[in-house]
Amino acid sequence: MTGTTDFAKDYAKDGVVCIRQAFSDEWITLARQGIKKNIARPSTFFRRLDDGQGAFLSDCWSRRYIPELTRFCMESPAARIAAHGLASSRVRLAQDTWFVKEPGTAQRTPWHHDTVIQGPFCSIWVALDATPRAAALEFIRGSHTWGKILMPKSFFEDPALRSAADAYYAEFHGDRARADAVKFGQVPDIEADRDAYDIVGWDMEAGDCLLFDARTVHGAPGNQTPYPVRRFITRWVTDDAYVAPHARDLIAALEQSGLNADLRLGGPIRGTLFPEFHFEPDTTSSVAN
Repeated sequence: MTGTTDFAKDYAKDGVVCIRQAFSDEWITLARQGIKKNIARPSTFFRRLDDGQGAFLSDCWSRRYIPELTRFCMESPAARIAAHGLASSRVRLAQDTWFVKEPGTAQRTPWHHDTVIQGPFCSIWVALDATPRAAALEFIRGSHTWGKILMPKSFFEDPALRSAADAYYAEFHGDRARADAVKFGQVPDIEADRDAYDIVGWDMEAGDCLLFDARTVHGAPGNQTPYPVRRFITRWVTDDAYVAPHARDLIAALEQSGLNADLRLGGPIRGTLFPEFHFEPDTTSSVAN
């Protein structure tokens, strides 16, 4: 697909779509510079998870003080892509984040989906480096229609036994709700029987992006390339989205960091931390980079 192809139908049907060269070199350079600055000036959300062979690095909501990431979030094609995918003339930026997997990182990002926000909720992952299929994010096509809130197996087990990647997921996805785990389903052991699932992924070049429904089950292998694999991610909602009943940990993390998110369980996504973007209904169908 190209950056101007109508991708909304594939997104709605499959829960994920790869959009080729949706972001120009200018945006890729800007995001790389922003991540470099962010690593030097980490926020309270910064995480470095070392598996002994390589490391996984991440930070969130850094656009608040990293100008390059601010500009990417506010001016790049991301908002328009989200509006078209969500079939909405108005979208809100729920989160900006980035991930870096250093060379040699062996640990998988566990299969999961993103559940702390319910309703229309999508992510745009922009590849900042060439990423072979063997190191790329992968998805269970159509799993956004399963109609269940699923948690990784580790969510139901002793937290002390978790891998670092599992602990990272639990930190923001309702670990304090383990007492109510009967409300959730468990992500199947996909790695034990990969042929039983419609798993999709793509070789990606810098500037390609993945648009996916937050409910689409996804995971990622380690990074066995000789270079870091960097991705910049924005997450988007419409006015119909709301905070999930099990999102107490997310709200607590925002409050502890000093961010005035003004969120409540079951409430809407509003406020200055979640800027709004508005497009005329006929202007979201063509996405330029």
